[in-house]
Amino acid sequence: MTFRIVTATSFLAIAGFSAAPGFADVTAEQVWENWKVIGTVYGQTYTAGSINRVGDTLTLTDVVMDMASGNMKMAGTIPEVAFREVGDGTVAITMSDSYSMNMNAAGEIGRAAVKGRVTIGQNGLVMTASGTPEAINYDMAADSIVLSVADFTTDDEPRELDIDVTISNADMTYQVVPGDTVGITSTFAAQAARFQIAGKDDSGSGSVEAAGQMNALAGASSGAIPKAAAIGDLTKMLAQGYTTDGSFTYDAGNLAITSVDPNGSTTIVNSSSKGGSLNFSMDKDRIAYGLVGKSVALKAGGSAIPLPDLTAAYDEAAFSLLVPVSKSDEAKDFALQTRLQGLTVSDLIWSMVDPGASLPRDPATLIIDLKGRAKPLLDLLTADQSARMAVQPFALEALDVTALQLTVAGAEFKGDGALAFDHTQPNVLGGVAPMPTGKLNLSLTGATTLLGKLQTLGLVDPQITMTFGMFTGMLAKPGPTPDSFVAEVEFKEGGQILTNGNPLPF
Repeated sequence: MTFRIVTATSFLAIAGFSAAPGFADVTAEQVWENWKVIGTVYGQTYTAGSINRVGDTLTLTDVVMDMASGNMKMAGTIPEVAFREVGDGTVAITMSDSYSMNMNAAGEIGRAAVKGRVTIGQNGLVMTASGTPEAINYDMAADSIVLSVADFTTDDEPRELDIDVTISNADMTYQVVPGDTVGITSTFAAQAARFQIAGKDDSGSGSVEAAGQMNALAGASSGAIPKAAAIGDLTKMLAQGYTTDGSFTYDAGNLAITSVDPNGSTTIVNSSSKGGSLNFSMDKDRIAYGLVGKSVALKAGGSAIPLPDLTAAYDEAAFSLLVPVSKSDEAKDFALQTRLQGLTVSDLIWSMVDPGASLPRDPATLIIDLKGRAKPLLDLLTADQSARMAVQPFALEALDVTALQLTVAGAEFKGDGALAFDHTQPNVLGGVAPMPTGKLNLSLTGATTLLGKLQTLGLVDPQITMTFGMFTGMLAKPGPTPDSFVAEVEFKEGGQILTNGNPLPF
């Protein structure tokens, strides 16, 4: 919900943000007209109650804003906006320190209708418009931008929920290049962003409070919006030529959540990190995004958890995805990466399964890194659910296993390789792909020792240990160190599978 509110009000809070020197003249009237043009691109309208020109300043009062995006509508009024021609071809823009907007999100199937009031405050706002009348740039800085959301109702029933977001020492830029397809670029930087959330559940007897902060934020984005885009309908916008690319980083952050259930039991969760990033890219042919969190520490406690504080930490967690979404006669690139490195948990958690500390408690790591090429067989964004269920979405042509790794409790599995799929052959792998050709290189270390310890702890049946020993003897060969195995698995044309040069024994 907060993200949707911030997105919908971002242009209003800064009225555009781009840093480009004013080498060409723009007038106050041209900047005001440009506001209205930019608003149209985002599905927004601006109407001034009065417009008065005195000397070098154009002053607007009671500027009414209306915007709609999908099922959400927002409307509000800025008491005063002034455009002052500085004399060097630029225009300085000032506005009321705060203004409010009413939000109304119509209910959908399975979702309640939501209403609320959004108040936007701007302390120390400095905004400058420059460039040319055809392509005006905006440069904005503020000591702080404060976004508060209150007076929530769901299906016209009052909700106790308040949200406050404060962005400190913000610098933002925005540039719009008009045309049939409007080009947009922006940058953003801030010293810190803080938020607080406080509310109660539907019954009013349980509550939750959350507070967090991110430091040294930075971001950039670029994209294109067709002039006739169906604002609010992402599928139609993409088909019409909408594109977007963006990135965001921060240096450190923390989060604290306290919840109280109807019985009065509390759950307290705290986390901290030393930075992270987000990137995303989207057009009608593909969607890509990635998340990274670094040096994250977690702690959970409270009366609802009948144990001392539980802790966990990891060095880095990452997830990224590239997927083609438009039907094509040619194979397209795809990629998937999941990475969790240096995971540790508190001794208390370990003692639940291993009270005698027989298992190594070294940090755990999980890595899955895949890429390849696949032919999209339908338009994923426009196909309805029945069509997606009836048709196989992709024809996999190539799969590169860049890295596989699982390291835990003294054992480690690793793998890599490359496979190709010939779709002139019948699908045999679950009916979705033919038998591949190619090779996988696999290794396993410390597994026999780990299974033995798990068996002693009563966590593994002895039959599993025996079965494991039988299969490693058939499928792998001893590795270079004790309790290690290696296997080179080769998939040959005609469906034959070899392991270490020998046909599979089944």
